[in-house]
Amino acid sequence: MKVFKPTYKDKTTGETKTAQYWYIGFTDNRQIRHRLRAFTSKKSSERAALKIDELLSSCGILSPDLQKWIEEIPEFMRQRFIDYELIENRRISENIGKLLLTHLEDFCEGLAADGRKEYYKNQTKRHIETILAGCQFKIWSDIDGNKVKTFLAKSRGSDGYGERTYNSYLRAFKMFCAWLLREDRVAGSDPMKGHSLLKQTEFRKRRRALTLEEIQRLLEATEAAPERYNMTGHERALVYRLALQTGMRAGEIKSLTKASFDFEANPATVHVKPADTKGKRPADLILMKETVELLHEYLSNKEPQDKAFSMPHKSNTADMLQADLKDAEIPYTDDAGRDVDFHSLRHSFITNLARAGVHPSDAMALARHSTITLTMNFYTHTKRESLRKIINEQPDLTTGQNEGRKIA
Repeated sequence: MKVFKPTYKDKTTGETKTAQYWYIGFTDNRQIRHRLRAFTSKKSSERAALKIDELLSSCGILSPDLQKWIEEIPEFMRQRFIDYELIENRRISENIGKLLLTHLEDFCEGLAADGRKEYYKNQTKRHIETILAGCQFKIWSDIDGNKVKTFLAKSRGSDGYGERTYNSYLRAFKMFCAWLLREDRVAGSDPMKGHSLLKQTEFRKRRRALTLEEIQRLLEATEAAPERYNMTGHERALVYRLALQTGMRAGEIKSLTKASFDFEANPATVHVKPADTKGKRPADLILMKETVELLHEYLSNKEPQDKAFSMPHKSNTADMLQADLKDAEIPYTDDAGRDVDFHSLRHSFITNLARAGVHPSDAMALARHSTITLTMNFYTHTKRESLRKIINEQPDLTTGQNEGRKIA
C-alpha cells in the first residue's frame, strides 16, 4: 500500500509539476495492481489507504464501520471499488450510499405488491419517515437503535401517544431494517434487533360489550331509522347483525361482495379473502339461519361482483353507529368511561360466546384470535360478572337485614 503524489509535465510550459491529489497504489487479492485517486489532504488519503487495506482483508464482508466509510466517500471512489470487485455482493454494491428514503419507496412498493392495504402502507411509510427525520438518519450506517427508542420515548406520555402507538412506530421501523438486510441492500447486523416492543399495560380506548337487551334495541331502532351515509336502516341493521353474529370487523364487511356468500353450503357461510383479514388468512364464517334468510333476500337483486354493502369510509363508520345508538337510547360512553364503537360489536360477539359457555379454544377459533390469551380476556370479564352475582347473593350481615332470606 503506497500513498503518493505523482508528478506530471505541463504541456504548455514543459515544467514538471506535482499533482493536486494524493493517490493510493495497492495490489488486490487477485494480485492486480490499482492506482486510485484519493484526496487533496494527505491525512485523509492515508486514512483511506488503511480502510482499503481493511476492505481487502474483509473478503467482501463489510463491517458497519467499513460500510459507513464507503457510504461517505465520494461517488467516484465508491464506483472504483465496485469496478475493482472489492465488494463481492452485487446487490450491496449497487445500494451502497443510497439514501434510506430511496430504499423506503422500494419497501412500500413491496408492501403494495404483497397485497397490503393502502391505509396500512401509508401509515407504515409515515411512521418510518417520522423516525428518519426525527433521528436525522440518511444512510444505513446512521441508524442507531437506542437513538430510535429515545426519540420515540420523548413523544410518549399523557399529552403524546401511548404504548400502542409507540409500538406501532417501532414495529414499522424494525420491519424496514429487517427488509433492508433480507434484500441484501445493506451489510452488517440489524441495529434494531435488540430493541423490543413495549409490553402494553395501558389501554386508552376502553370498549364494552352490549347486553342482549341493548343488541335487540339497537337492531330494532336501526331497522326503523332513516337512511344514513347512503345506507338504509335495513342495510345498516344487517351489517350490525353480521358483526354481532360472526365477529367480523368493519373493514372485512366492507370488502364483501355478493359472491362472498355461499347460501348453498350447509351451513351457509361468508368468505373473507386473506388480503382483507387482520391476520392475512382466509376466513369462512358460519351464518345463523335467520340471518341467511335476510341476506338472501337483500342480495337477490345484486350481481356476484357487486359490493354487498355500501359501507361509508371508516372515518364515518363511528358516526353512523353513534346515531343509531342514540335512536336506540344506548349511551355511547357508560359510567365507567367505556365506549361502544363498531369494534364493540365484535367484543359483544366474543363476550356472548363466553356467556353461552363456549369452550375457550372453540371461541378462539370463532374469533380468529392468534393466541388464547386474547380470547381469555373476554372470559375474564364474564367470570368477574358471575363472581359479582354470587357475592351479591350472599347473606347481608347487617343486623335485621336477613329476615326472610334463606341461608344454605
